[in-house]
Amino acid sequence: METSRRSLDSWNSVDWTSSSYKRRKKDKDNSKGNDVSMSSDLFMDMVGGLRCDLSKASQYFGKMAEAMDREAKVQEEATQKDPMQIIQEKSIAELTRLGFTGSELLKAAGVFVKVPNKMAMLFAVPETLRREFIQNMLAG
Repeated sequence: METSRRSLDSWNSVDWTSSSYKRRKKDKDNSKGNDVSMSSDLFMDMVGGLRCDLSKASQYFGKMAEAMDREAKVQEEATQKDPMQIIQEKSIAELTRLGFTGSELLKAAGVFVKVPNKMAMLFAVPETLRREFIQNMLAG
């Protein structure tokens, strides 16, 4: 019985310093004929204020989500790369993985610029023969 009485007391007590109460009171004072009335039921006033606050928060988060979606689209467009650039990066990464030195890597990149089909051929050759393919390419 004591617990239920305590919970009823907490529902009947309203924080008169809360921002939603002050906002409703300010709205009532500033309405000039538009009667934003508060009912005699304080709980209903509190729920109404909470509903208003949640509605505003929902609108705010909706705007944030739209902005984040637009930003994601911009980032996606910016990161889309030319297919040739992708294969160039993969080729250089493969040469690095195969253990070629910096000067060998630069020579191979020079060959790739002159003959772009060599990059595609690098990935067509079985992995076990790729190092030999590049060495022959650099020698020839």
